[in-house]
Amino acid sequence: MILFKMALRNLLKQKRRSLFTALSMVIGYTLMCVIIGLMDGGFGNIVKSFTQAKTGHVQIHHREYLDKPGLFKNYEWNKKLEDAVFSVPSVKNVSPRLFSGALAFIDKKTTAVQLKGIVPDLEAGLTALDKKIEKGIYLSNGEKINEAVITNSLAEILKAEVGSELILISQGADGSIANDRFTVCGILVKDLDSLENNTVFLPLDTAQEYLTLIGRIHETAVITDDYRDSFKSSLKISRAIFSAGIKDVSSEPWEVVEQSFYAGVVAKKEGNSINIMVIMLIVGIAVLNTVLMSILERMREYGVMKAMGTSPWFIFNSIIIEIAMLSLFSSVLGFIFGYAATYYLHVHGIVYPEPVSIGGIVVRSVTSEFAVKSFVLPLVTVVLTGIAAAVFPAYIAASNDPVKSMRSY
Repeated sequence: MILFKMALRNLLKQKRRSLFTALSMVIGYTLMCVIIGLMDGGFGNIVKSFTQAKTGHVQIHHREYLDKPGLFKNYEWNKKLEDAVFSVPSVKNVSPRLFSGALAFIDKKTTAVQLKGIVPDLEAGLTALDKKIEKGIYLSNGEKINEAVITNSLAEILKAEVGSELILISQGADGSIANDRFTVCGILVKDLDSLENNTVFLPLDTAQEYLTLIGRIHETAVITDDYRDSFKSSLKISRAIFSAGIKDVSSEPWEVVEQSFYAGVVAKKEGNSINIMVIMLIVGIAVLNTVLMSILERMREYGVMKAMGTSPWFIFNSIIIEIAMLSLFSSVLGFIFGYAATYYLHVHGIVYPEPVSIGGIVVRSVTSEFAVKSFVLPLVTVVLTGIAAAVFPAYIAASNDPVKSMRSY
């Protein structure tokens, strides 16, 4: 108990010294909280934007579709399958889709396109596609009419405008030539060009009739509670589908569906870990320097204590406990300031002067993410660095000859 009283007395005796030492720790803790939160939040925002704009968190396909996508690797979207998917509590929204390649013509302009048949209201609920129309209107619901929404890049290639007549030629599932005329009812914003390059969106019923795939689809995109639980959600959905007696489909998390994008995210996170280690090192050196100077300037005081009969072990322990108390107190203050700063950046974020495109996702701002490591890593860095910095000078203070200590410092 006397060691703690001694350590507390030393801290309160030199208030200015203790204040500046604590200030360096608080600033280091707070900065680490903010930087780690922003780094994690930046990656989280990109992944959330990507999955909500394109893939969903989980996708359901024919068992052989991902290995080699094709027109004939489809499955039936019916009430039985829909109920099985929604039986999983984490599932929030679904959107069935149908895909095919085609040739598109407007007047004398022609190019290859991807057809994507969607249920307009379900797709809007999953990807907010209806909010991304730059010109014209979104697809109608529940009507088998020949209307199409196209990407901005495709509109530029074909010189298309709202109301233009679009001719599509493809292959039907029955071996026939699929061809029909469609009216361009909407053109998407340019931001989507990287994700949906040269894509023609058709109502699902219209696309199924056009390709002679009535009632069939290639993909069901699923949005769940949290993209980070995609593997667990995918496993639960697979179990629910199997329990319903549906054998020809399987569910996969977005990490499997978009392996190249996921590999890029993993690589960025590994680089991010190196950045965090560098930040920890910088904060650690700053704390170490402050603590070291704080102890070394008191060597004369420790020499006097030894001359009066104080044991070396007592001096060593009192220094370690003093710095440990100061580190913990600083960490509490750092946690308060770090939490407040992280919360503010989580709510308001930082808006970029110019939008940044990352992997086809246009990022206009970055928000901080609340994560345990945002607060644990600074705590470990500040406390352990403070104590480690105190060990060597504490050993010198405890082992030096008292006369030498009083003369040298």
